[in-house]
Amino acid sequence: MSIKRFFFCLFFCICFIYSAYGQQYTIEGKILNNRTNAPIDYATVVLSNNEFWDTTDDDGHFQIKNVHSGKVTIVIHCFGYEKKEYEVNVDRDISDLVIHLNEKALTLNEVVVTAQGGKQIANSYVIDRVALDHMQMISVADINSLLPGGKTNSTLHLVSGAERLSVNGGAKEEGNATFGTAVEVDGVRISNNSGRDFNTSGGVVIGGPDIRNIASTNIESVEIVTGVPSVEYGDLTNGMVKINSKKGKTPFVIDMATKPNTKQIAVSKGLDLNNNRGILNLSYEHTKSISNLASPYTSYDRNGLFLNYSNVFNRSNDQPITFNVGLSGNVGGYDSKSDPDLFVNTYTKQKDNVLRANVSAKWLLKKKWITNLEMSGAINYTDKLLENSENKSRSSSTVSIRTPEEGYHIGQAYEENPNADIILIPPGYWYELSYLDSKPLSISAKIKADWVRKFGIVNSKVMIGGEYSTSSNKGRGRYYADPLYTPTWREYRYDKEPALNNYAIYAEDLVTIPVNQSRLEFIGGVRSDITSIDGSEYGTVNSLSPRFNARYVFWEGRKDHTIRDFNIRLGWGKAVKLPPSAALYALPSYNDILTFAPGTTSEGKTYYAYYTIPSKRIYNNDLRWQYNIQQSIGVDINIKGTKVSLNASRDKTYNPYMSTSVYEPFTYNFTDQKALESSLIPIENRIYNVNKNTGIVTVTDNTGIQTPETLSYSQRLKLKGNTMYINGSPVERRSFDWIVEFGKIQAIKTSIRWDGSYYYYKNTEESIVQGTSSRNVESEDVKYIGYYVGSNSSVVNGEISKSLNTNLTLTTHIPTLRLIVSLRLEASLYNYSQSLSEYKGKALTFNIADKNDNFPSGSQQNIYEGNSATAIYPLYYSTYDDLNTKIPFAEKYAWAKENDKNLYNELSKLVNKNSFIRTFKADKLSAYYSANISVTKEIGRFASISFNAINFLNSLQKVHSEKWDAYYSLYGSYIPSFYYGMSLRIKL
Repeated sequence: MSIKRFFFCLFFCICFIYSAYGQQYTIEGKILNNRTNAPIDYATVVLSNNEFWDTTDDDGHFQIKNVHSGKVTIVIHCFGYEKKEYEVNVDRDISDLVIHLNEKALTLNEVVVTAQGGKQIANSYVIDRVALDHMQMISVADINSLLPGGKTNSTLHLVSGAERLSVNGGAKEEGNATFGTAVEVDGVRISNNSGRDFNTSGGVVIGGPDIRNIASTNIESVEIVTGVPSVEYGDLTNGMVKINSKKGKTPFVIDMATKPNTKQIAVSKGLDLNNNRGILNLSYEHTKSISNLASPYTSYDRNGLFLNYSNVFNRSNDQPITFNVGLSGNVGGYDSKSDPDLFVNTYTKQKDNVLRANVSAKWLLKKKWITNLEMSGAINYTDKLLENSENKSRSSSTVSIRTPEEGYHIGQAYEENPNADIILIPPGYWYELSYLDSKPLSISAKIKADWVRKFGIVNSKVMIGGEYSTSSNKGRGRYYADPLYTPTWREYRYDKEPALNNYAIYAEDLVTIPVNQSRLEFIGGVRSDITSIDGSEYGTVNSLSPRFNARYVFWEGRKDHTIRDFNIRLGWGKAVKLPPSAALYALPSYNDILTFAPGTTSEGKTYYAYYTIPSKRIYNNDLRWQYNIQQSIGVDINIKGTKVSLNASRDKTYNPYMSTSVYEPFTYNFTDQKALESSLIPIENRIYNVNKNTGIVTVTDNTGIQTPETLSYSQRLKLKGNTMYINGSPVERRSFDWIVEFGKIQAIKTSIRWDGSYYYYKNTEESIVQGTSSRNVESEDVKYIGYYVGSNSSVVNGEISKSLNTNLTLTTHIPTLRLIVSLRLEASLYNYSQSLSEYKGKALTFNIADKNDNFPSGSQQNIYEGNSATAIYPLYYSTYDDLNTKIPFAEKYAWAKENDKNLYNELSKLVNKNSFIRTFKADKLSAYYSANISVTKEIGRFASISFNAINFLNSLQKVHSEKWDAYYSLYGSYIPSFYYGMSLRIKL
């Protein structure tokens, strides 16, 4: 063949292919209710091949133009109906397509009451409304029990405290797992970046948002992303939970539920405004949960409100625009005020008021350079005002230090000077009413576009977008109702802190390549976050997050083969978590040291002088944003109807946020009461004055008879700690999850599911932190600073844990009876944990013969045998007058024992000891089990009733701990106490 003829044939083929590819057709038809044959409006019809879509009008009609020839998959979904996929071969205009949808009901052949693997490339699980109703979900935290290896929540009520979600990691682990778990409700990110949370001892908690304020009855589905998420989602390191509310036309629904500690009632309606004017959804839920049935006064109340309007505009121009605007919130919170068992007028109340607003629009443009354009905006505002009333009584004056300034200050009565630096609260009885006002506010705006094209046999969907988010806190911080009875306190307002602003751009491409009867799907992208903090030393910080997922589908939908479906998934990605306000703006603290206390007068009045020195909030130039690297692999296979899903992942969190103290020395002048022994001024005539700068005390005679006297004093040395946030050591997590769904046994209408998870966690904190030899003795000078590994107060600097949990679920579904009965056996087969002391591969902690020893025992070397008390040295120490010189501790300490008793005694105070002999012994718990049963029965199409019994065998089994060689009751701890619940849903 000549060259000319070859090129002519090639040119002809290209033109023919281009012409064939260029042929475009129209698909139109109707979506009808399979039961009534009535048209279904507002059903979304999507061509999965090219992302073209339309929504049905009041007549159920849809039309999609400019469809290229070939096979296309039509996906139809509508609220209240079963999702359907329909494949057609497009070689002409199609104008008479009719598709019927089944209503979601127990009459369907397939009904799922567990978490199902998502169809996305990244590993995820989806839980729909049927499963949520069947389990009678009260809190979103209950969804974890439906995941592979998940366990029923042992908390019987909502009163016990904040509930936070954790997907990849445990709530009590290092690495801020709950803080790194992203939670979204209808696209509104529930951020806790600017929240201020504290534990019962007053310590700062870096954690995720409290999700008790999310109304559970209005949730349509929940998606839990455990794999590598799309680059569209940022500000996360430990997975994601996406909550979708009910949106669409519905009858008037009344939901009622009762459990021993919780009662719930809700009403909802999806109102069709007719004539293509859209749908208005309204919902209200009231939930009341109490902590104690015997004293049902301390409670948590939730009053969830939901309002949403959705519509489709511009239908006639073949470029429809979906529009959605929503408003939701909660009014309620924790309240113990009416509890008669408490002391009169003592109580705690905390608001949990929330306002969420969202607006979004999606425009199908169908241009050569763009397919869809989406825009959205969201606001999340929370009012967490805490009110606490305590009874106080004192027989003498009480000091209340108010000054934030460094110097010496003397106490004065409130009536003499209400603005004094130190107020003397008079003796007597009073109520101390305090408030902690935290109002986190998050605002975000997004814009993204996608471009779907086919290049030969290759399908490509390119997405590019940008996002702006800001978080701040509009609260006052802590304050008190009565200035007279305010304890030691300095005002610090959260609303004065700069906002945390983040700008992000991202791009991603989903490529699908057919390979004979198989196909390769690859999605890769990158996200860039630019964080700006106005007025902060941290300024602007940039971070980059590349991510990819891939799936190779070997076979799919081969009903007549042994292996019907088989695919392998891979994922790798980096995700960055923005810092919390607590890390950027550590709360200021103050050292208040008593420098003069002459005693109490006959009237019960007391004079005090204090030296106040503020601790600084230290900017850490080396602070880096926390991020996580995830690697995952998964396999899905269907063998003769038995579906098997296996997922393995490895997560490593780098630079987790943690706080530490950096010490610096200071001196102050102390005046002892002995200095008054030589005073000639009678006690009843004395007036004390303290120099604000020097602390020198002068005594004057209020009668003028005696001359003023200057008291002698001594100088003391102390070390003050300044809070600084640093990056901790990496935290490693590994997991392996599986789901095996055996084919349904048709004779008894029963399906069997076996799922489980293996989880591994390890953390050894090797950051060097400072500690002092102070034992809170005011008369002691503190001269030395120790430099410890991980902790300045513990012999432990890490932990390793492993667990193996599995569940067996038997589900009997009889469509003709509209009945589902499920029996679930939960088992914990392996539970291992051990405290660690490691630094660069070696143990730092050592055994000691008894708690009074400070040197390693010669006979007991291995700390992990767990038969000896233990101790640990700091790596180095420094003196107060030379902080830059770090002296190796162990060598100097051994030398001081023989040569310098004073130094030895001082350095001994830096030795941390633990008298518990089993601190490092590994703990293994024996296996334990629990069983739940749930029943759901539909009564026609207008009502359904559900019943469940948790731990219905009322297991009183005990679990054995190898570490403590003891047995502990499972009841109410490892497994929930026996209880039952019932719910009723009525559709009008």
